[in-house]
Amino acid sequence: MNKLRIIGGVWRRLQLPVASVEGLRPTPDRVRETVFNWLGQDCTGMDVLDLYAGTGALGFEAASRGAGRVVMVEQNRKVVAQLQENRAYLLSKWTETTVPKPALVVDSGDVLASLKRFAMAGAGFDLVALDPPFRSELMLLTLPLLKPVLKPGGLVYAEWHENLFSDEAALCKVLNVREIEVLRHLKAGQVHAHLFALPAL
Repeated sequence: MNKLRIIGGVWRRLQLPVASVEGLRPTPDRVRETVFNWLGQDCTGMDVLDLYAGTGALGFEAASRGAGRVVMVEQNRKVVAQLQENRAYLLSKWTETTVPKPALVVDSGDVLASLKRFAMAGAGFDLVALDPPFRSELMLLTLPLLKPVLKPGGLVYAEWHENLFSDEAALCKVLNVREIEVLRHLKAGQVHAHLFALPAL
């Protein structure tokens, strides 16, 4: 069975089982390390939304580094069950006494429907992590729904098989914004990792 290793924060070095579902792989350690370097290694108090959560690598890592609330959205029932088990295990291992346990929520359902529900409820997130199934078109269906759930100046981290920044005008159009602030880009193997911010206003 594949294992997911938390690489930083309170749960550093803890290993978690990964559901045996075809195509399910954790975001590689090297990429995660880079992403959280981009974020300054610290997610203290952040509200994080992990879409297409899969192994929960990004959401659990953010919680380990101090995020106040992490919502992980996943549709596959087998994967959801494993996320719930790993959530319970990690919270039982919270040893930090100066920081409250994070609110970790596993949302079982369709990402697009969940995003519409969050927007209706006025939920706001500081960081949205977006890692849809590889080579699917779900990225282009999901991006237009992000703006209503992001706090002003909120960050988006996205993994895809193409460089979203190669056509910045097209990306802005999909996001329904006039401009974005491109913060970072990394290509690791076949994966492009992107971090960008929507306008504060």
